[in-house]
Amino acid sequence: MFKTPLGRLAISCLLFTFCVIKLSQCGVINTPVISDDAKEDFEREARLETEEFLNNIFTAQIEFFNKLKQSLKSDTKRYKDFELLVERLELTKQEKELEKKDVMYWETFQQFNKSPLLLNEPTETGMSDEEYQKALTDNGFKELLKNFFADVAVYFWKMAKASGKVVETAMDEYLEQMQKSKSLI
Repeated sequence: MFKTPLGRLAISCLLFTFCVIKLSQCGVINTPVISDDAKEDFEREARLETEEFLNNIFTAQIEFFNKLKQSLKSDTKRYKDFELLVERLELTKQEKELEKKDVMYWETFQQFNKSPLLLNEPTETGMSDEEYQKALTDNGFKELLKNFFADVAVYFWKMAKASGKVVETAMDEYLEQMQKSKSLI
């Protein structure tokens, strides 16, 4: 994705914007390069895009694991794991505060990263390897991955556009100040 000049430019703009905002927040840059309005707009847009991105991912995972769960017997360990995972994802999706949402997802990830949810353990699934592979495929695992990567690409593109808008606004304001100071001299 970032092998093209446009991709590298997009990620550079994004990183530049975050760096300038952080430097001004830390007091390293005394004169504001980015106006408070532009910074607030960027932060608001970044928060909204991040919430939308995370909720899309949670929704896709909830749908996938609910479908996959139906392929299993309800008395298996994996079925119960999927039920708990879906419950946690739904709670995380409902959380309004982005920081809490992030912590909740991280805790869920930590809890389930030791469990091979997508790998077959016949004692946990009650299925052979072939049956489990078929269940994954039939319930849209490839589509889940494809959509995940597409969502990530769209998210980074939107963030790059938003940061580019901040850079453009900052440059316009800077040039306007230069024109004003030039006319004062």
